[in-house]
Amino acid sequence: MADLDTMQPLVALGFTTLEAEIYTFLLQESPVTGYRIAQALRKPAPNVYKALESLELKGAVLVEDGESRLCRPVPPGELLAQLERRFREQRARAERVLARPTGEAADDRVYTLRSADQVMERARSMLRDCAEVVLVDAFPLPLAVLRPDLEATAARGVQVSVRVYEPAEVRGAHVVTDADPELVRRRWPGQWINVVADGREHLIAYLTPDASAVQQAVWSGSAILSWVYHSALSSEIVLEEVRNQLRDGADPEAIARTVATAVPVSKALQAPGYRELATRFTDSGPRTRGPRRRRGRGGGKAKR
Repeated sequence: MADLDTMQPLVALGFTTLEAEIYTFLLQESPVTGYRIAQALRKPAPNVYKALESLELKGAVLVEDGESRLCRPVPPGELLAQLERRFREQRARAERVLARPTGEAADDRVYTLRSADQVMERARSMLRDCAEVVLVDAFPLPLAVLRPDLEATAARGVQVSVRVYEPAEVRGAHVVTDADPELVRRRWPGQWINVVADGREHLIAYLTPDASAVQQAVWSGSAILSWVYHSALSSEIVLEEVRNQLRDGADPEAIARTVATAVPVSKALQAPGYRELATRFTDSGPRTRGPRRRRGRGGGKAKR
């Protein structure tokens, strides 16, 4: 009987169930003929021979040239190394093809994400692609997963601002702890991760308490939705800084300086998403193409 614990990973790597059964059997008994394999597995011999040909092409088995055609498995380490190299080659080929311009128009649709892995990979992709500013609102478990990606993004010179719900360090980022994190976590027993990159695209995801599955998650590259969320989240981050200062007894002048110089707000109207939005939806477009510092107080002006 085939070992299910061995078979399942092989099926996940692209083997058919029968191919996985044969390889697993050969790990236990080899060298043997295809006929012996068919007898042991109680499978039709033609199906077994066909699967053996496929396994030979995949580099998973060796077949003797003689009349007996004895079969033996390629050692697991050697097989996995082959599969890994093949995957890297196929990935590189896919990247070259997918990187070609498609001429697609702006996509303003909202898409649902179904798995936690999909949520995290989408967040990583957003962090890799962002050019100037990213805002993040993250509960502890998703933050722990994405911390290396956030730090790598900050190291590229991107302004990274993160709102967290327990004391945390993200090297190179502007980190603000929620003023009442225990209250928020009681109200929201799951784990959320919200990201807006360059004011161009946003991800809003609420995961199960162990962050292993999605309760609800959406992503959109909508210009207007992403900009509104960028504006809202930047204001929330500044608000948390002010709430923390009030709790610590800061004087009004210090609080005013925080609001006036807050990084999320000072970066708001410089984000690529705003410049593209202005170009797309107004006649005149932005006055300048490059970053421009705008004076003002508070996060409300970011929405105007």
